[in-house]
Amino acid sequence: MMMSANVENFIAKAQLAGAEVEQFCTIQDAADFLQTFFRENKIETGLISSGLKAAGPFAEAFPHFETRLAPESLWIEAGLVAADHGVAETGTLVHFDLGDDEKNVWTLPEICLCLLEKAKIVPDLEALAPRIAGHLSRTGLPSPQVSLVTGPSRTADIECQLTIGVHGPSRLIILLI
Repeated sequence: MMMSANVENFIAKAQLAGAEVEQFCTIQDAADFLQTFFRENKIETGLISSGLKAAGPFAEAFPHFETRLAPESLWIEAGLVAADHGVAETGTLVHFDLGDDEKNVWTLPEICLCLLEKAKIVPDLEALAPRIAGHLSRTGLPSPQVSLVTGPSRTADIECQLTIGVHGPSRLIILLI
């Protein structure tokens, strides 16, 4: 099966930004990969978005992952979340955050594992402008936010010394379904 230009561009740009990209035919294949990944990397603590915890194979596969950060949690090894969209032009993940608990899942852990459906990849950010505006104008949420994530977290000091993972995950793994 041939990949669309949007998917090919997204993968290339995401990898250029330092993200790892894995591709799967089904959501069950992705869940199986994650179980193996967590076992091989000895990952025991994690957060999972409430939407994924309630969907498909994830409730059974990750019963020990929490949807909310516990007050005594100082270190979370991994976060498992689904992106709302991907932007092919930049390899960017787009999250329509519903609240801080959901945002914590992909911003606090050392490793962020993010599911993205290939059909939700758009050519550029302009294609999402109406959806972004609609989300930000939602009145049923205390503070709707849109987050754009391109690669692992990186920052540089005044001497231009690059550091990975200071303000977010040091590793971003995108699971394309």
